[in-house]
Amino acid sequence: MERPLAPHEAAIAAAGVRLVLHCEVIGELDEGVLSRALARLVACYPLLAGAITAPDERGRRLVRIHPADPGPVLGCGVDLQEEINAPLTWEQGPLLRVTLLREPNRQGRSRLVMTLPRAFADAMSYQALHRRLWSFYADLAAGRHVAAAPVQPVLGPALDDLLAARFPARELRDFVAERARVDTESPPALLPAHASLNGGPGTDPSFRVIGIDVDADRCERLVQRAHDADLTVNALVSGILLTSLRTLFPARGPMRLLCTTAVDMRRRLSPPIPTEVLQSAATTTSIRLMVDDHAHPVDVGRDLDARLRADLESGAAAMELAAFPYMLDQHPPSLVITNVGTIAEPVLPAGLRIGDVRLAPLGHVPMLFAVVSRYRGRLTVDLVYSRAWYTDLQIDEVARTARATLQAAAG
Repeated sequence: MERPLAPHEAAIAAAGVRLVLHCEVIGELDEGVLSRALARLVACYPLLAGAITAPDERGRRLVRIHPADPGPVLGCGVDLQEEINAPLTWEQGPLLRVTLLREPNRQGRSRLVMTLPRAFADAMSYQALHRRLWSFYADLAAGRHVAAAPVQPVLGPALDDLLAARFPARELRDFVAERARVDTESPPALLPAHASLNGGPGTDPSFRVIGIDVDADRCERLVQRAHDADLTVNALVSGILLTSLRTLFPARGPMRLLCTTAVDMRRRLSPPIPTEVLQSAATTTSIRLMVDDHAHPVDVGRDLDARLRADLESGAAAMELAAFPYMLDQHPPSLVITNVGTIAEPVLPAGLRIGDVRLAPLGHVPMLFAVVSRYRGRLTVDLVYSRAWYTDLQIDEVARTARATLQAAAG
């Protein structure tokens, strides 16, 4: 079974963008049971054992699933930073990498790290995959029978194809041309790529993730603050992130920032794509905002929220992915924000629990990513970047400002 990669899948795969999900496991984990649960997971999702072919003479790449493909095996390690930077072999397969980290001096705690190509997973389907793995673990640990029928479709159609059918080609080209005109007249500000070399990536190929955590009590107050301002939590946190980023630019007065916001298309398609189907079913919408050097996060969040709703109603969010082949040369974003929502806690046997779950898109691209999530009442913002483009000093400054502003907003 195989099909060509769609334009957005091919671009993401060519950039080597991986989507990492990692969780902290509290309690004594049985590695043998976990390995058996992983085998059941691959039986449900044969794509996990698949591969991405090398480009052919026309530059075309395929995603391929073969019944004889060996599935992923449970690996072992000790360091999260080392694991998220591990070299991947998607051309040989498998597409899923799973590693259990036994971190020194952390008795009774371990970390499970799952890595997939971003081209074939999004936050919703990845969370469903994660929950199913632990569901298998719980059943196997209890000696219960585990059925592992493949989730259909095993290899779904690309989101590009599903959305492109909605719009005439001319409409898509006009849409892209108008975006290009706006950005040419008033180019959005970009974080200087201080780690780059001669306009390309620098010498340090590693990724880094900075976590900003808000405890359950402060998170509850932050939610109330958003509601009091008639905002979603996503809009308020986005306003905080954008005003924090704005502090890195010395210019006074209003400055245009381009915020790319992830949009889940699953429930917006007809028929909807079930959460359990492993697929990249998220698009983005690019929102251009004027942000003053003294802008208030609530005001920026309100502006972003209004524009996001307008893009969803007008179809602009769907058009961005449908027009992907035309958009490769568009102006890059100042910031990419992905809100994965509230992550459900997996069901585990007595004596085990998942203390934390995090997701991060990692790729050597000149973009700063912010992933917002909530788990067990807490709120987390992970700032994700490539050291081939940005220095730790730059992103540490964004993180310090964002952390302080989040704490202040939460009272």
